[in-house]
Amino acid sequence: MSAARRRGRRSRPSFGARVRTFWVLGLTVVVLVGAALWSLAMLPAFRLHALTVTGTAHVERDEVVGRAAIDPRANIWLLDTTAAERRIEGIPYVLAAHVHRRPPGDVWIDITERTPQACVRDGAGHELLVDAALRVLEEICTPGFGLTFDVRARLDAGAGAFLNDPEVRALQADAGSLATDGDRYRAFSHDAFGELEATMQNGIEVRFGDDDDLARKQRLIGPILAELGPRALDVRALDVRAPATPVVEYRN
Repeated sequence: MSAARRRGRRSRPSFGARVRTFWVLGLTVVVLVGAALWSLAMLPAFRLHALTVTGTAHVERDEVVGRAAIDPRANIWLLDTTAAERRIEGIPYVLAAHVHRRPPGDVWIDITERTPQACVRDGAGHELLVDAALRVLEEICTPGFGLTFDVRARLDAGAGAFLNDPEVRALQADAGSLATDGDRYRAFSHDAFGELEATMQNGIEVRFGDDDDLARKQRLIGPILAELGPRALDVRALDVRAPATPVVEYRN
């Protein structure tokens, strides 16, 4: 083949050249689509028009809105909803927060609140309202709140903190073990020797001793009170620390 003929023949582009061509074309398309989406998202119609809060009973709407810290001029598609949810969940009573967008310009914040479980009273006379996770919901308890844990130590914890005191956790665990009788007990504590005591709804104090075999000790209470009949109204305390020989104490 002559040199002139070789020069006249067209060569095929290399694989690298074809890749570069498609890469540039693809990048151009991505940039154009991104610009179009950005322009669409920045339309005034997508700015925040209304902010709705649902699911609150103990928490004030203004506190939720304040923690969310959503710019009233913000575009809803540019909101960091995860960060807003974490800020709201810093409120002691909030278990979970979910921030939803509702186009074109509405935002809905749905709150799941924590449920108070017990009032913890410490050795310094402080009261802490806690939920099942022992998160402090308030630093005061509603008078007559259903379940109380009395501990000897001073608890330096504020609203939003989690209690890690071993005595509180032990009392909570024992209360759970004895919960098969519903709301039979209203208060739990330890005596000077660290043994379990519980106060029934009718005011009778039950001395359980160590927390081994609580179910067996609890099963003694109903039959004892039933056998006493009307005299059960005069019972001050039941000592079941030795299940084989329970002791009944009467009011003077």
